[in-house]
Amino acid sequence: MRRKYDLAMGVLGVLAIIGIVAFIYQLQKGLILTNMRNPFSWGLYIAMWAFYVGTAAGGLVVSSAINIFGVKQLKPIAPVASLSAFIFAVAAMIMVLPDIGRPDRIFNMFLYPNPKSLLPWDFLVLSTYAFLSAVYTYVQLEPRIAERGISLPLVGTILKKPNLTSEQLEMLRRKSERRAKMLAPIALPFAILIHTVTAWVLATQLSRPWWYGGLLAPTFIAAALTAGPAVVIIASLIVYGFKDELKPTYRLLAKISAFSAVALLFMYYNDFFIRQWWDNGKEYDALMLVFRDYLHIHAIEAIFLLAGIIILAKKYDSVQGLVAGSLAVNIGILAHRYLLIPPAYNLIPFRVPVVMAGESFEWQYPIAVGEVRGTLFNPQPIFVSYWNYVPSPVEIAITVGVFALISFVFLGLLRALPVRE
Repeated sequence: MRRKYDLAMGVLGVLAIIGIVAFIYQLQKGLILTNMRNPFSWGLYIAMWAFYVGTAAGGLVVSSAINIFGVKQLKPIAPVASLSAFIFAVAAMIMVLPDIGRPDRIFNMFLYPNPKSLLPWDFLVLSTYAFLSAVYTYVQLEPRIAERGISLPLVGTILKKPNLTSEQLEMLRRKSERRAKMLAPIALPFAILIHTVTAWVLATQLSRPWWYGGLLAPTFIAAALTAGPAVVIIASLIVYGFKDELKPTYRLLAKISAFSAVALLFMYYNDFFIRQWWDNGKEYDALMLVFRDYLHIHAIEAIFLLAGIIILAKKYDSVQGLVAGSLAVNIGILAHRYLLIPPAYNLIPFRVPVVMAGESFEWQYPIAVGEVRGTLFNPQPIFVSYWNYVPSPVEIAITVGVFALISFVFLGLLRALPVRE
């Protein structure tokens, strides 16, 4: 087991270093290294930001449900769930840094705050959520830390209280439970808020018909409750294994993830049906973009979500079924997040009404790409009404690097902290 852990940490460390090098290279050369341009200003980075936000929200929902709804089956894996919430909330904030080009620009949010923009509110809610997740994790682990300490490489065990009596330990446990019950009603609304505000950041953009509608926030929450428990299942299997006493816990998490995926697909295709029924307008055009240019991504999204639903609903009593189902729904949610971007940006918001041969239609006014393309003898258009976005190698390297970095830290914390009973 130790060799597998060392190998995993080594691979993740190498990938994280590659990502850091790619990020430094992007800082030196600029966002021109990405395949994002003026007509397509959000890409893989923002898709991953939305994915990490969802994964983070699901983790704390699972953990806080123990004290709010009395779901005692989830108590054994509560520290892992809240720790995953913290890690992925931090990952979401990290993912914004390469997207803005220069990280120092983030200080403009504090120097020149705009309360009418939802972006500062989203940052506030997300950072508060990360803080609450960290506190919630510590509160749950406080008695174990006092009893066993935290094991750090090269340092040894720290924060252990060697002279702790059984009465003092029991008092710490009762205090920990009281604090967890106090924090849960605060943490759960923030878990809902980070997804609601994130969805509002998109849905309030009047020029992007693909994001229209009041259902965007509920679909974000459903996606969080699909991906979050699935991540907790995988992390818990790594830490605790597949013990008989944990089978009801895994069964419940699998059902939460599967039912949430069903709710997500229902709301998703309900929106599709309405857009198709209109058979006209920009909202309909956005849907047609999905089925014309991005059907392969939608197929990945739908197939993996459906496969995950079936596997988690039927094969929750085996390790293979839990892992396969959890990976399937997360791949589906990842494709779902990616599909947020292209149909929104390839429907150019600048339109001019044109009347020709007695018929009126809207002409999409092209947008400057932002770079001189082609050569003197083979020039390419510098104004486009469509941008075929594919993530560049630098974007992929940075994205993989961030995932490797947070996975490295997550596995390290799972080993260092006394998360086992």
